[in-house]
Amino acid sequence: MIGVSEKILNYAAGMQQFSVDDIPVDVFSDIDRKKLSWYLGKLCRNGKLRRIGRGVYTLQSANTFHVKANTKARSLYRSLSGQYPFADFCVYNANVITPLLHDMMPNNTLYVETNRDTIQSVFDMLLPKYNGRIFLAPTKEIATTYIDFSKENIIVKPLVTEAPLDLDGKVPVPTLEKLLVDTRVDADFYYLHGYENLEMLRTAINHYDVNRNRLLRYADRRNAKDSIQNDLETIKNNDTERML
Repeated sequence: MIGVSEKILNYAAGMQQFSVDDIPVDVFSDIDRKKLSWYLGKLCRNGKLRRIGRGVYTLQSANTFHVKANTKARSLYRSLSGQYPFADFCVYNANVITPLLHDMMPNNTLYVETNRDTIQSVFDMLLPKYNGRIFLAPTKEIATTYIDFSKENIIVKPLVTEAPLDLDGKVPVPTLEKLLVDTRVDADFYYLHGYENLEMLRTAINHYDVNRNRLLRYADRRNAKDSIQNDLETIKNNDTERML
């Protein structure tokens, strides 16, 4: 007899995304909605499903690049969301980009992105605890002169409106597409600009599911659409040449 988890996964396989309320009642007539939500949470913890919004799920693809929030990111987000319940956040450790890198470049920085009208207040709140290791939207000059990326730092910077985010549990984290654009344009990622970012894009395309519409839409908001389109064409041409 097929179990509840298997039934959910079979249903999810035919849906791009779904919520508990989307699942027909007759499919799980012997299980109430609360119990069904528990099974959905268990499947997320086991890496079978992924929560992409409040109560919204999708099947976890083997090729999905999903940012995991580490313990420090989770703790920091709980503190920030408690203090600023109406603010938007994106919290993650920069070492999540390691699988995309051609050359190993350690970056143990914890990033906190939030609304422009909240950013200064968030920085001031964190400053006493992280004094000397926290930076507010650093320029390239500040980043190259004062930030040792091999050590633990915190960088607080603006969260771009309509930036593509994901959820790891309750923690808002960047999507792959957001990381590919931000590492290309943000001053604190200066060491990844140029050829390294082209190789990151190539690695992402060859090994993970990249939503190109989402990528280019966000790139357009960051004034990087032309640059990324050129690199996508370069990668396509290089791959074609290798096949000939």
